[in-house]
Amino acid sequence: MKNHFFKLTFIALLIPFFSFCNSASEQETPHFDLPDSGIEIADAWARPGRDNGVSAIYMHVLNGSAETDTLIAFSSPVAGLVELHETYDRGDGMMGMRESEEPYFPARSVVSMQPGGLHVMLMQLNRPLNEGDDVELTLTFSGAGELTITAPVRSPN
Repeated sequence: MKNHFFKLTFIALLIPFFSFCNSASEQETPHFDLPDSGIEIADAWARPGRDNGVSAIYMHVLNGSAETDTLIAFSSPVAGLVELHETYDRGDGMMGMRESEEPYFPARSVVSMQPGGLHVMLMQLNRPLNEGDDVELTLTFSGAGELTITAPVRSPN
């Protein structure tokens, strides 16, 4: 009886987590007018993080060019390691996170990086990231070249 109680309690605690994952990954992408050419970034923001911890940056990448572009490098002065990650279904009823192997941005499209999906991970933070701070991120694309953005730090809505 006691073991059954703990299983039910554990399952009850996981329900809000799975609801958050599903709602985050099913968020609608807002409408954006694509640039005439090249890459533009819209609505970038970063999660708070503690010193030597991790954070994530979310944004919409607008590719207005006629060619698919590839993200080939990224860096941030606040992190020792920066990677493009994706959230995925591990197949056991749990979600996982892994480095994205295909950082492609199709021609004339919007790719949304949002909680529960594709995102830029900031690891080995060299300072805390608090709400109201700004985070600089440099993205290097094979076609569009280097693009530096500033993302405000805020908690998820």
